[in-house]
Amino acid sequence: MAEKLTDLLAKVREKSPGLVATLEGRYVAVGDLHGDYKTLQQLLREWEGPYLFLGDYVDRGDNGLEVVTEVFRLFVEGKAVALRGNHESPTMNIDGGFLDELCDKLGRGRCGAVYREFEKTFARLPLAALVNGRFVALHGGIPLRDDMTPATLEEIGKASGDLTIPTDPLAFQTLWNDPCVCEDYAPSPRGPGTWLFGRRITQLFHRKHDTAALIRGHTYIPEGCAAHHGGAVITIFTSSAGPYRKTKTRIAVVDKQIEVLDLATKQPAKCPEDLDLF
Repeated sequence: MAEKLTDLLAKVREKSPGLVATLEGRYVAVGDLHGDYKTLQQLLREWEGPYLFLGDYVDRGDNGLEVVTEVFRLFVEGKAVALRGNHESPTMNIDGGFLDELCDKLGRGRCGAVYREFEKTFARLPLAALVNGRFVALHGGIPLRDDMTPATLEEIGKASGDLTIPTDPLAFQTLWNDPCVCEDYAPSPRGPGTWLFGRRITQLFHRKHDTAALIRGHTYIPEGCAAHHGGAVITIFTSSAGPYRKTKTRIAVVDKQIEVLDLATKQPAKCPEDLDLF
């Protein structure tokens, strides 16, 4: 199993589209899964791809290895795009459960070497995607430059330094930032180096890129989705495993517009607007 995993991870790195992917066509966007293999299996049975996974495949749930392996297999086969989440990082996996899960399933003698391959692979995953020239997909939120204006996708794509953590502030914020019910920005309760971005930041970001909306994951919402800043930012959450058992699982179809749907019923989901996330 360890050798097959290592081979799969090498193929993921080889096929990486870079830090910002450019996509065309219809995609089924999937929010945080956090080891929820049952929901992933349901998704693959009932929804035709290709899929756009928004990150956070591991930690918290019991089957992170199965989830991330399946997502990466779909990516290698050209059936999905896998963005990076903030949990695709050693700083989260050590305490979040994925490293322990690997050691339980692969054995203590092998898990360390395999996890180092995961580290290298996580660092190569795209941080964002531009879909049909109209929509931006990422895990966390709009990153801010030193002058507190929104960074561009081009700047995100040029992130440098050690991307394992990552140390680049724009890359880090893309994985960690959240929208807020505010006009500009505010420090995030998630910790140093992270920010909450408001309506004006979102407007400036979309104006720079001539885009209509941003779809993201990252934030747990019991209703499974939320609309922010007049619908210019949309959050979806897909896991119902571990601490999220009572979540209403949502996905979104991204095509000429973004339509948020209930995973099981395929009916349009009612997403609360302008929630105060913290």
